[in-house]
Amino acid sequence: MRVARRAFTLIEVIIAVAVLAILSAIIVPRMTRTVNAEHDSAVSRLVDLLSMYAFRDATSPQQIALWQDPDTQWITLLVADRDPTASSGDGDHAKFEWVADPRVVPVELPSGMELADLSIDGLDVSGTDWMIATVPGGGRPTIEMHLVSDVIDTVVRLDSNSVTPIRIDSGNSTIRVRESQNLDEYGSRSEQW
Repeated sequence: MRVARRAFTLIEVIIAVAVLAILSAIIVPRMTRTVNAEHDSAVSRLVDLLSMYAFRDATSPQQIALWQDPDTQWITLLVADRDPTASSGDGDHAKFEWVADPRVVPVELPSGMELADLSIDGLDVSGTDWMIATVPGGGRPTIEMHLVSDVIDTVVRLDSNSVTPIRIDSGNSTIRVRESQNLDEYGSRSEQW
């Protein structure tokens, strides 16, 4: 007895290819948007972390620092906290130790994103184990972080005299330039100065 083998017809192959094309047209853009949103969110969280670092430096007498954990690559805000169980060499004062600030969530860079360059006051820092500590009564350094992935190329800069970081995406600055105003044309010529 002979069993006939059935093959796919040309119409069935065309329909299968069309269904796969439609599904890929729906799924691929959504996956790309998800990766873009994840990387953009990480940059926004880093901007918030730098802003908190600057704010805490300006308002708190406690010494603070930014630190990247070499194991997890998380960027964390640290505070110098007194360890009541330990004492310094003279025995009078408790020793300080760096602890993660419990009120600030560390920034975890998503997979595929890396901190390509870090500069402190214009000096490049290499490696993944770094700490940027403030000095009580001293000036805060200018921090510039260059974040790179396949979908984002961003520089986040915190100037030493600012509490608001600047985000520069792919060479485009978000710095607003002030324009001069002619008050006579603006309608304020009768006001007393």
